Amino acid sequence: MIKSSFATMAGLVLAATIDSAAMGQDLPQVKLTLDFAIQGQQSPFILAADGGYFERAGVKVSVERGYGSADGIAKVAAGTYDMTFADLGAMIQFNGRKQAGNLISVFQVYDAAPMVVLALKKSGIAKPSDLAGKKLASPPAAGSRVMFPLFASATKLDLATIQWLDVTPQLRETMLVQGQADATVAFITDLAGLGRLNISAQDINVMKYADYGVNLYGHGIIMKEEYAKANPEIVKKVVKGFAEALKASIKDPALAIAAIKKREPLVTEAVELERLKYVLESAIVTDHVKKNGLSAVDDARMQTTIDTVASVFKLPAMDVKSTYSAEFLPKREDLVLK
Repeated sequence: MIKSSFATMAGLVLAATIDSAAMGQDLPQVKLTLDFAIQGQQSPFILAADGGYFERAGVKVSVERGYGSADGIAKVAAGTYDMTFADLGAMIQFNGRKQAGNLISVFQVYDAAPMVVLALKKSGIAKPSDLAGKKLASPPAAGSRVMFPLFASATKLDLATIQWLDVTPQLRETMLVQGQADATVAFITDLAGLGRLNISAQDINVMKYADYGVNLYGHGIIMKEEYAKANPEIVKKVVKGFAEALKASIKDPALAIAAIKKREPLVTEAVELERLKYVLESAIVTDHVKKNGLSAVDDARMQTTIDTVASVFKLPAMDVKSTYSAEFLPKREDLVLK
């Protein structure tokens, strides 16, 4: 239950930022890009950066907004950023195409990928086959769009029948409501954004990728394998700081929302809090995580994720070792939710 007001939470975040400012000057510097604009689901990273969690772990992390999982992955591969918060499936696809070195996940934030297709009920789109010949709005680099061929393959939907409308995240929901798009691919968190456009959950048909057999690991903290090997202590500190901030966000979501409110004063706390709760419930605090702790990756399920992506995108075989590493995690007891 949230007991503190947003104003009080904002004060706590500010106090922590001031207290940690001095010690952050001489710490190792890391640049991390998010998957998209700063919203509720990204708030644990903002809390980690602005609330002193990274600095108390011994590292200074600059967290910046992103422009899609594929974009963040490409920028990490190019060396523009050291790390990204991005979709694992998009990373596997990148690795399989051997575009530039090998990238790995060092912390699986999303135990399940919360990807969905959203359509207004009045559109008559209620099942995957109804999408044939329709217009779907999405940013080109969004993880849910990059992974849409998996959904199409699982549901025997002909990709050639889909017309894509390239839009920004902000316009995706508006175009759906205005009827300029028939449907959109997104994360479950975007249901909260539709609320601000006076569209309730009862007005929407939701097709979860996972319900159609696309049950994959989702977003993680991703970086070049060579960076991780060259900077193991820095990576451990980033993971430790984020894990603590994520646990704090799970315990009191308002604390994380206060952090993004400080950065983005125009955000609506209620909407962003709803986004965060959606992602916590559907992707992060799963039954598996409740039992085993954060980033408790099951190798068999990870291999299934890899094989599924490789099969649909016709990529060479890859293994867990080249995709995910648990060696940078803190002790398991530090990852268990209490």
